[in-house]
Amino acid sequence: MKTNKAVITLIVIAALWLALVLGCSSLKKGTMSPSSSGGASSTGSKDYFPLRVGDSWKYRSTTADGKQSEFSIKVLSEEKENGNTLYLVETVSTFQPIHDWYSKPTGWVLMHRQEYVKTGSKAEYQPTKQFLKNPLTSGDSWHWKGKGMMALDIDESNQVSGPETVSVPAGKFEAMISRSTLAAGRCQEPTAR
Repeated sequence: MKTNKAVITLIVIAALWLALVLGCSSLKKGTMSPSSSGGASSTGSKDYFPLRVGDSWKYRSTTADGKQSEFSIKVLSEEKENGNTLYLVETVSTFQPIHDWYSKPTGWVLMHRQEYVKTGSKAEYQPTKQFLKNPLTSGDSWHWKGKGMMALDIDESNQVSGPETVSVPAGKFEAMISRSTLAAGRCQEPTAR
């Protein structure tokens, strides 16, 4: 199995993004109304993946060896595509800016595509990637298998646990934990015609 630097970067960014969303979205205390776009029921389940135009947040990631990176996330726009509402989300960090397009049908956050802005590298997830269940419930699990960046075969399994109280400089928050196991295969070689 070949591993590519871009794929590793993609995996790291996806993991950090998920950690950000799960940890920082709990800062937006409250419940969802039945008219919200998040797909949660009217029972007031938390929306762990807020996607309203203008929403923004920052977080800092620290590796085991003490290296820190800061990330700024912002929902830039909402657009219609093939009958779906897609949300363009920009992540800016020490890496190049990354654009991700998500949708939120009932019960899911789906990731449609991703673009590294400076290099123009793009991933069109085929089929659309089941990124996160919404709302999250302890014991949830899901599996996605498809094509990602550079047409790599990706096999991803996810398991949810929690809630768990986490302490960060901003205070103590209830968070859900989503663990992803990811295997990336080889790119498909172009076929000659």
